Amino acid sequence: MNFIYQSKLFKQLVGVIGLLVIIATGIPGAFAFFYITPNRVEIRYHQVMINDVDFLAARLDWFLSKSLSDVVYLSNQIELSDPVQLKEAKKILDIFLKSSAIFTGGFTADQKGIMQLFFSSPLGEIELTQKNDVSNRKYIQYPLKTKQSYLSDVIITDDNSSPVVFVSNVVTESDQTTGVLALSINLWNENNVFHSLVHGFQAKKQGNIYIVDGRGIIVYHMDKNMVGKTLDPAILSQITNKNEGLIDNLSTVTGQVAVAFARLKSTNWVVVYEMSHDTIYAMSKASRFMSLGTMVIVLVLGLIASAIFAKIILRPLAEITLATEQVTAGNLKQQINYKGHSDFRRVINNFNIMTNNLRIQYDELQKLSLQDYLTGLANRRYVEQQLKLELERACRIGHASTILILDIDNFKEINDKFGHLEGDKALKVLASELKDAVREVDLPARFGGEEFLLLLPETTLEQGKIVAEKIRNRISQLNIASRKGNITFTVSIGISSTEQDEDSSCVTTANASDEFLKRADKALYQAKSKGKNRVEVYKPSKGDILF
Repeated sequence: MNFIYQSKLFKQLVGVIGLLVIIATGIPGAFAFFYITPNRVEIRYHQVMINDVDFLAARLDWFLSKSLSDVVYLSNQIELSDPVQLKEAKKILDIFLKSSAIFTGGFTADQKGIMQLFFSSPLGEIELTQKNDVSNRKYIQYPLKTKQSYLSDVIITDDNSSPVVFVSNVVTESDQTTGVLALSINLWNENNVFHSLVHGFQAKKQGNIYIVDGRGIIVYHMDKNMVGKTLDPAILSQITNKNEGLIDNLSTVTGQVAVAFARLKSTNWVVVYEMSHDTIYAMSKASRFMSLGTMVIVLVLGLIASAIFAKIILRPLAEITLATEQVTAGNLKQQINYKGHSDFRRVINNFNIMTNNLRIQYDELQKLSLQDYLTGLANRRYVEQQLKLELERACRIGHASTILILDIDNFKEINDKFGHLEGDKALKVLASELKDAVREVDLPARFGGEEFLLLLPETTLEQGKIVAEKIRNRISQLNIASRKGNITFTVSIGISSTEQDEDSSCVTTANASDEFLKRADKALYQAKSKGKNRVEVYKPSKGDILF
């Protein structure tokens, strides 16, 4: 019984029930206090609006300040006085504008205001086909007169309805003014950070956000048709000559609104956030339904909580039961993926560890029973099993299969001269060469002490000879370093193929694989007797007895 009271699950259950009681009694009172009271609604929404315009104004200020710094820096990097320097300036401007997230174009003009270079991002330089005199523009005149950088008002023309701002600075060479660099910011260009910032900000807000210049002209709004129009006079009259503030209960052509605004420090722009009273007080209109809705929500939450806790308890028990049945049936790969309550995770984690250990031990036993411990190749037991299956398959579909038996020539001399450890090393190297020399479907195996077998499915006798000669040649070129000198050796290879069966319907006796092996072994014996380091195919002579 003490275990129950000390259990984390029990404590959490008590906590959840207590929380439901708090929710049932607390939500109606809290909602009535915070949402029904209009004053609370006003304070909350007004503070959000003020914070939003302050944030947006600060970010726009930062971008505009950076644009001023960029144009000053870039104007100090270019020279315009001769064609060579002008060509280099082209490269610098082209690279800068194509990589800029702020500027969407620009141009250079000489000290008389005649345009020399014109760029548009991302197109790059646009060839000037006629003389363009821009000396009458303020963003050209101001830098030439004051030797200072300049941020223009928003410019909207009949030819281009998109709002554009120019940032300019003089180009000087050896303390002499040689021209002006003017870079443009298209505020409605979707690739521009101004557009991304304001558009992304507006998309998450319920009210309307305007960016207006000192004249009250809208330079940015979510609706492009609003760009270039004048802000509502009722709002404009309230924000003129003021840096920031909030006006509530303002009558406009669209109804009663609340307006928060903040003026930028770097220019005369103003960020205006307008929200209708209908939007602000929408929540309070629904308060009459809150009490009844709260009771329904508490009831639903209680039902959901009960279902969740039942699932928390029953789901892991069901998974453990199914998993143990799978393990009992022999599926040692069974694992339970459970991320629920910690009390159950410990039990399930122990179960997963147990099945994983069982699987590792089983795999090790399988590996030891079917793999040669020294070379890592299949052992004799495994290859004989696979040989029987391969012969049955080859007979069934009528395709050829071939085996090679390899034996290291004079292996005893290697052991006697270099020692058994170096002899084992030679066996490992030979095994590695066999793996590299054959296909994935082929099966190399250690058949005896220094004897190896290679099972080649879907391989004719002639193809088997080619493989055998390739292996024999590779082995003969081995040069294994050891403490007592380099070890070299050769192999003799015997070949047997199902093509040698005279009975085209295949041998059906139970010892067919033994006959197959004995033919290859006899061929190996013939290779040894003919001088070793050879490949031989068994050719029976009169009186030969294989069984």
